[in-house]
Amino acid sequence: MQFPEVMRHGRFLFGTDIEYAGRLVGITERSVENEASDLALLRLEFEIFVIDEQSQPPRLLATACIASRDMIVTPKAKTDPKLVRYSDLLGVKDVNSKESWYALEKLPSAGESKWIRIQFGPPDEEDMRQPFQIIRRLDSVEKFDIKRQEATTLHRGTFVSVSETKQILRDRRNNIPSDATVVRFVDKFEDKYGKNLVKYIGNQRRINWYLCWHLWEADKVG
Repeated sequence: MQFPEVMRHGRFLFGTDIEYAGRLVGITERSVENEASDLALLRLEFEIFVIDEQSQPPRLLATACIASRDMIVTPKAKTDPKLVRYSDLLGVKDVNSKESWYALEKLPSAGESKWIRIQFGPPDEEDMRQPFQIIRRLDSVEKFDIKRQEATTLHRGTFVSVSETKQILRDRRNNIPSDATVVRFVDKFEDKYGKNLVKYIGNQRRINWYLCWHLWEADKVG
């Protein structure tokens, strides 16, 4: 299976048994047919990070993926428990006002970004989007070493350890594979992709997780 086909059929599947960190990166208004001026359909977009609290210091590992949720803001939004939960966690001053939601994008510095913990639910059968099953506060973001990822092509990305790579891979039962399984999988494609896929530092292999993920998803479907 070729990569363009993978990208049409595949969507990044987040684990449902762990929590991720989400950094709010965008709020956009979606078009609707209603003529009511006091109604707004907003899409909140979050950059998703794997939470690695076992490292010292603890780390947030970027997945280079965005997850979004849509919500309708109306004069009665404050009566909706789910919207109130989001507004409490993100610090929205007036849950009924779309201007208050937009204000979250105008924070003066990156250090004031809004973060939440997210546990994803199973993907929707229609569009494969995963709901935010549970959202919680992410306290003390400053204690984390944030590893960002600016991947724009399949052959460009951060090379990480086997244990870090496996955190973004899921088998057909949506389980995280073992280190040994990941090593065998990478070995299968190393001759073809070479240093685009794996590099060695001493005896330690470093894997281009972005390319590895696409190969993994293609192998599951093909």
